[in-house]
Amino acid sequence: MFSLRATFVAVLALAAALPSYAQPIRLGELNSYKAQPAFLEPYKKGMQLAIDEINAAGGVNGKQLELITRDDNANPGDAVRLAEERVSREKVDVLTGSFLSHIGLALTDFAKQKKVFFLAAEPLTDAITWSKGNRYTFRLRPSNYMQAAMLVEQ
Repeated sequence: MFSLRATFVAVLALAAALPSYAQPIRLGELNSYKAQPAFLEPYKKGMQLAIDEINAAGGVNGKQLELITRDDNANPGDAVRLAEERVSREKVDVLTGSFLSHIGLALTDFAKQKKVFFLAAEPLTDAITWSKGNRYTFRLRPSNYMQAAMLVEQ
């Protein structure tokens, strides 16, 4: 649950910087729900619960949050296509999600090309912020290197 809470803290910080107008803050979340249901179904329910609680308390700077989730079929091409649809058709303010590293890398590249904020929630690959990193992509969870470095001393 740490990364779920951290996701919303980061998204809310970004949302607070958006111009104030009546439209909701739209969060486009992409994940491999069919491929990883044991982890991702509770994750999805937790996100919606958090959104409902935030909205019931007045939203963020008076704006309601809207969560738009889609299944990327654990396929990088599908993830990029869905990201493009969320950004161009549904006008999401933030892209987030991705449990699997290869999906996270595809969305990292998309974020760079389209200059859109992407908050990588779960992928462990170091490349998301190292070799493939960019100014539009941020991560929440410690990477493989970070986890290994913490455990080496133990």
